[in-house]
Amino acid sequence: VVTLPHWHPCAAGWPTIPAYGYVIDHPDGVILFDTGVGMDNAFLSEVYAPECNPIDDLLVAAGVDPTAVVAVVNSHLHFDHCGQNPSFHGSDVAFFSQAVEFDAVEADPYYTDPAWALAPPSQRRPLAGDEEIADGVRVLATPGHTAGHQSLLIEVGDERIVVGGQIVWDGDEYDAEEARDTNIIDEDLRDQAVDSIKRIKALRPRTVHFSHCAARHRADDD
Repeated sequence: VVTLPHWHPCAAGWPTIPAYGYVIDHPDGVILFDTGVGMDNAFLSEVYAPECNPIDDLLVAAGVDPTAVVAVVNSHLHFDHCGQNPSFHGSDVAFFSQAVEFDAVEADPYYTDPAWALAPPSQRRPLAGDEEIADGVRVLATPGHTAGHQSLLIEVGDERIVVGGQIVWDGDEYDAEEARDTNIIDEDLRDQAVDSIKRIKALRPRTVHFSHCAARHRADDD
């Protein structure tokens, strides 16, 4: 959980927000989607007062062996999505992000905490668009919140589940196919953000999971 400072555009409506991460239990090994907030950045701790637990403890509590993790897919590399990536730095775990997202971290010292966001080069898997990273698991480029934002499509038989990350800030945006100011950091990305929402909806996933709000379920599954 992150406490938003008073100057944040969402602080009035959401004084605190969750930062969800997801586990995909795949036959080839566990895939994580986002790792939440880290605990060793004094500035971010002061400004956002995060409440978090070590990711290894959370995985064990969920019945997942941390050593079974083979990949981390970050929706994007803002601090509340990659904060515990370092738990897997120096291992064989692969880190998948769009190349433009890695570039943004390296170009702007204020974009995020680079120590959290950037795994050793040998572990980085820069992508240029969509890519299947395991059988039935495909990264989808969904720019909007950032230029390098990405989502994850999981297909099991005829069922589709999407982990959409921060394609929207609030689920109402997803329902309305809108890109609101609360989730857009660059006006030039607004049209792409709307296109990304429409793209995910066109897949007709059974469920779409988000970073900061409740999931959306397909109407005919209710």
